[in-house]
Order: sequence, then structure tokens, then C-alpha cells
Amino acid sequence: MFLTIGELINSTRDEVKQALKEKDEELIRKLAREQSESGADVVDLNAGESMEDEQSDMDWLIDLVEDEVDDVRICIDTPDPEVLEFALKKVENRPVVNSISNEEDKARAREVAADSDAEIIGLAMGEEGMPETVEDRLNETEALLEKCDSLGIEEDRLYVDVIAMTIGSNQEQGQYVIDSVREIKEKFGVKTNIGLSNMSFGLPDRALINRTVFAMLLEAGLDAALIDPTDKPMMDTLKAAESLLGVDKNCLNYLKYKRGN
Repeated sequence: MFLTIGELINSTRDEVKQALKEKDEELIRKLAREQSESGADVVDLNAGESMEDEQSDMDWLIDLVEDEVDDVRICIDTPDPEVLEFALKKVENRPVVNSISNEEDKARAREVAADSDAEIIGLAMGEEGMPETVEDRLNETEALLEKCDSLGIEEDRLYVDVIAMTIGSNQEQGQYVIDSVREIKEKFGVKTNIGLSNMSFGLPDRALINRTVFAMLLEAGLDAALIDPTDKPMMDTLKAAESLLGVDKNCLNYLKYKRGN
């Protein structure tokens, strides 16, 4: 089953950053409700732009989102291991951790994630920084799996993020990312994830780029993505692709989806 992670409650977005500053409950509730109603399986929460107030703002976000949406699953999006540990203890339902990586200074975050029962997004990235080629991503994935195994993180809890980069500045990245998903699945058998909107950064009509590469990634075997689930053409693409690829048996989910729209 594909895991749809709603990306809209992120403090790098101006309206969310302002909502955190002003404690605008109405906006956060609206974003949580709309993403859930549009088909998000998990709602990502990022308060990183709050800096020293990140933990208190994450606390506030969790309370609001869990109050607004019944049985919501939360994706805890933070680089701070203390905020991560706090949030993992607070959330009611099984969360997703976004994210861990191979970098040495992320060791504590890996340990905190390992000690939970959360599903985990692991970045195919280490000390060399952002991976450029398919080979870079494969090498970082292998290193990540070794680190996760040493911590007792089972592979079925893990989604390897293949690291999307804009095709606006490096057009080869589109094909690299698609090939990386396919090869990671074939070589390691682990689930894959992507922050989809990064692909279109700096280009016009970003939604068109995003949903086109999304279809290509789904055919390559993508298992999860951070997307805007309120983008109806994006969700249309997901449901149609699942039917075309035989993931949606007898097109039942597609039929249910279309009858509800």
C-alpha cells in the first residue's frame, strides 16, 4: 500500500511559519483536515523554523492536529533528536520519523528512532553531502541499511529517501531519481520515499512537473512520498497509476475514489 504523507504543515512555508508565530489554530486545523480528507495517510509536522521554540511549537502542532483529525498518524519532521524524542513519546498513533541519515552528527537521531516503534524515513545521504548519481544513492543506501541493522531497525520499518533535487539546475536528476528507485528496490528490496516537490523547484507550473514525475516513479516502484494531497490532479495520478500497475486489484480503490469526487 502506498504511503501518502501530507507535506503542507511545514514551517518553511510562509503561512505556516506565521501561524506558528501567531498561534493561528484555525489555519493549522484547516490544513490537517483538508489533507486528511484528500487522502493523506500521514500528516507531516515541521516546526524547524521556530529554532529555539521548535519543541514547544511541535507540542502545539501535535495537540491541534490530533484533536482535529481522528486517528491521525503524524510524521515527525525534525533534525533535532531532543524534539524527536519528545514528539515520539507524545503522539497517540504509530508515527513516521522524517528523517535519519548516514551523517555522523545524526547518530543520536538514529538511536532515538531505533528505540521507537515508528516507521522511519532514511535519507540516502552521508558525509559527502547530497548524492549526485544513481551510484551515489546506492552506496549511501547500503551504508544506511548497515547502520539501521546495527541498531536493530527492521527493514520493513524503513523507507529510503532517494533525495530529489530540482531538474531546473540539473536536468539529469530526473532520470537519476527514477533509476535510483528502481535499482534500490531491485538490489536491496527496501521501500522507497521521495520529497516530490523538490523536483520542480524554480520551474513554472510546478504541479505539472510533480505529477508527471510521480507517475514515472510509481512505475519504478516508489512506495511513499511527501506530496500535497489537496492537489486533486496529483491524487488522480496516484489512483490511476495504482490501477494501471495492478496494485489496485480490480480497480476497486479507483472506483471508490472516483465515486467520492
